[in-house]
Amino acid sequence: MTRPVAAVRLALRFVAAVVRSGVQTTRLILRPDPGMRPGFIEYNFKPMTEVGATLLGSLITLTPGTTTVDIDMSSRRMWIHLLDTRGSDATREEIRAEFEEPIRVLFGTGAKT
Repeated sequence: MTRPVAAVRLALRFVAAVVRSGVQTTRLILRPDPGMRPGFIEYNFKPMTEVGATLLGSLITLTPGTTTVDIDMSSRRMWIHLLDTRGSDATREEIRAEFEEPIRVLFGTGAKT
């Protein structure tokens, strides 16, 4: 994947995630679910530069219902607060599938070559 393609994919995927999460968050606000479980999850990301990890954390925070609380580059781990942790595995997979690959193409992996 080329960098321009990665940039377009990331932008489109981010807009789609914001809309999808915005609708879900609005539903939870208007019709609170008594089974809702807010909380923190650990997210392990693939090797990437600090700029890439910062962008990933920012995109997560800008998506309704999620907030990046901490990024640990040495262990490649983020702590993320979710409005509802019941879908935490799906959230992890969505972040990995939608955001990580284009970010790694755009900003590299941070590996020494």
